[in-house]
Amino acid sequence: MISRLRAVVREPLVHFLLVGGALFALDALARGTPSAPGAAPEEPRRVVVTRAVADELAAAFRTEHDRAPSPAELDAAVARWVDDEILYREGRRRGLERDDPRTRARVASRMAFVLRAQSVIPEPSDRELRAWLAAHADRFAVPERIDFTHVFVRGDDEVARARAHELLGTLTAGASPTRLGDTFSGGRHYRGRTVRDLSATFGEAFALGVREQREGTWALHVSRFGQHVVRVEGRTVATATADFASLRADVRHDWLEARRDRETRAAIAKVRARWEIVRER
Repeated sequence: MISRLRAVVREPLVHFLLVGGALFALDALARGTPSAPGAAPEEPRRVVVTRAVADELAAAFRTEHDRAPSPAELDAAVARWVDDEILYREGRRRGLERDDPRTRARVASRMAFVLRAQSVIPEPSDRELRAWLAAHADRFAVPERIDFTHVFVRGDDEVARARAHELLGTLTAGASPTRLGDTFSGGRHYRGRTVRDLSATFGEAFALGVREQREGTWALHVSRFGQHVVRVEGRTVATATADFASLRADVRHDWLEARRDRETRAAIAKVRARWEIVRER
């Protein structure tokens, strides 16, 4: 029993509840005293659960569980929302959000999301989308894709390099790669990989080396994992931007996101203009 109590006491959640309880107790003793410097102004101790809040909680429950909440489940969700609201207000009253950069960042991020959601973006015309495609053709070009097989040797010491060179000679002489080398978590065969994909997985040097390798040959390349004896099986040459009709949906999405980003920056600038900014030197 004592060991279980000790384990419970070591739990971070218990520490949080104890500290929270102590803060509430101190607050009860200190009522009527001035707020601490930097704390938010006193707010009325009244929480109103509006119909909109209840509807939003019900919608969130429906999204998560694929059904409407029962009256008891909705009451429980409302109770949790009230607890969160009270704790949030109490924390603000003590200025706790000022001392926690993560909380500050979350609130700022949510406010930016609200401003972004409020932006009204008109539907772009085909003329605007074609102009956008012409100005950002590189985003929609079809990149080169490479098919290859590799035999992996774990490690980067002299022994590993010697094994890899021996395997290179064996494979170049016509041996089958089956059952040769060490097991690699990503498998032995890769199909349709772009240079960017390869760079992200194996590293830039490996990706560029495979890109320059002649098709149908074996070559040795080093990655962050170890040694790879690689045979390039085939490649699809990069092509220019595809026709507008096949790309319209992607271009529209790209145009809307860029426009929404611009509107969000303008909205933030408008909010910022209402504040006096003082920078201490």
